[in-house]
Amino acid sequence: MMSVKQIHEVRKLRHEGMPIKEICRRTRISRNTIRKILRGKETKFTYHRTEPSQPAQEPIKELIEMWIKQDQLERKKYRRTAKRMYDILVSEYSYTGSYTSVIRCVNEAQERIIKQPAEVYIPLEYGPGEAYQFDWGEVKAVIGGQLTVLNLGALQLCYSRNSYARVYYCQKQELLFDLHRRAFEYFGGVCRRGIYDNLTTAVKKILKGNHRNLQEKFVEFCSLYLFDPNFCNPAHGNEKGRIENLIGFIRDNFFVPIPKFASLEELNDRLLSFLISVARTKAHPTNPDKTRYALYEEEKLSFIPLPGHGYECCRVTHAAVTSYSTVHFESNQYSVPGQFVGKTVQVKGYADEVMISYDGTEIARHTRLYSVKQQSLNPYHYLEALSRKPRAFADGMPFKEWQLPEVFQQYRRMLREKFEDGDSYFVKILLLVREWPVLEVAEAIRQAIAAKALGDSYVLMILRRKRSPGYEQGLIDITEELAKYRAKQPSLDRYDEVLSGKKEVTVL
Repeated sequence: MMSVKQIHEVRKLRHEGMPIKEICRRTRISRNTIRKILRGKETKFTYHRTEPSQPAQEPIKELIEMWIKQDQLERKKYRRTAKRMYDILVSEYSYTGSYTSVIRCVNEAQERIIKQPAEVYIPLEYGPGEAYQFDWGEVKAVIGGQLTVLNLGALQLCYSRNSYARVYYCQKQELLFDLHRRAFEYFGGVCRRGIYDNLTTAVKKILKGNHRNLQEKFVEFCSLYLFDPNFCNPAHGNEKGRIENLIGFIRDNFFVPIPKFASLEELNDRLLSFLISVARTKAHPTNPDKTRYALYEEEKLSFIPLPGHGYECCRVTHAAVTSYSTVHFESNQYSVPGQFVGKTVQVKGYADEVMISYDGTEIARHTRLYSVKQQSLNPYHYLEALSRKPRAFADGMPFKEWQLPEVFQQYRRMLREKFEDGDSYFVKILLLVREWPVLEVAEAIRQAIAAKALGDSYVLMILRRKRSPGYEQGLIDITEELAKYRAKQPSLDRYDEVLSGKKEVTVL
């Protein structure tokens, strides 16, 4: 095809009086083409390709178009592929054309049938305290030396663009409530509307139009904080584009490169500090003269006030205490005191902890576990059983990770060297930590070791003396203490009288 530059050169050379033969030699263009350029007025030649004949497609076009229309009513994995259509045409319709012709025909039919017009977006504007947007996102961080996939929940005010975000291990319903409650308390109020996608922790079923069948506990949460939930159309994340952009911003500016933290709590503290800094320094996108925090100060005057009490963000269930003095919650086990074995207790799973109660009284509290088949065993819950089975201390799971002061192990070694059943005496020492602080018991053990006195009675005496008004720090001389007590020795003649039958024995 002739370029515009070549046409210009030919006409310029002819204008300068150069003969056509010389122009042909210099430009290497045929004489007929040069005559066509000089006789016409076109400055650009366009090649129009004629539609090629496709005899192999003519018999199958209508059939393929019908199949594509039928497949639009089915889920994607149940639709016919171009390869499947080709196999059907060959086996059932005696098709002799190529597979490439079928692919070309399928692409043309899909373009005519499926192609949608470009979507038009409408810019939105919200008033102060009118609405907020919420969404979840996935991020990665190193927690305690281990790379972990986490769920970032974020809530942004539509007017001021001030935001709150927190990271969790999953997206359970109680965590959704926990994030909202923290956000509302952080903002100091609630907007009139909340905008969500169709998350299963809030929506039980999508009905026709904008109607939704909501989860009962989500309705309870909305009724306490007096906001109306609005839900986007399925697969239309652009309807809450502000929160989508916020999650991307947090991921790019806080979680890239992958950060490292000692705990999840440290991560959330740092994340909140980051968002506060952004709100105070970043200009508002539609009002660049003010920061997001400055507009938030204006917006919070329009919030719905917080209720008198916050929502209890937990999952409540009941469980029977097993013979191992544990209860099952989700896929993990948590210990309770041994006296509740065989009884049914109430379990409340909060975002950070699990609380177990019996007849309205709390009996145990643990850090919540989010992995699978883990155990949280409190050694204090097994001390009563340990008093009856002292040898279980060495191999008992609850005592493996029990961080006791080193003096306890030293005292145990001394007891085992002196007594055959030294573990029985050591367990009696451990029972003291139920009523006395561990550090006080450890100090009493040190004094007992210094005095070369073994036994729980001596350790208990030291603990009681420390709480007496006249207590003075120092070692106790056992010989001196025992010298205060005198016991009258009976005469051996009494035994002879009993054995000879001269004196009766009174049985008490």
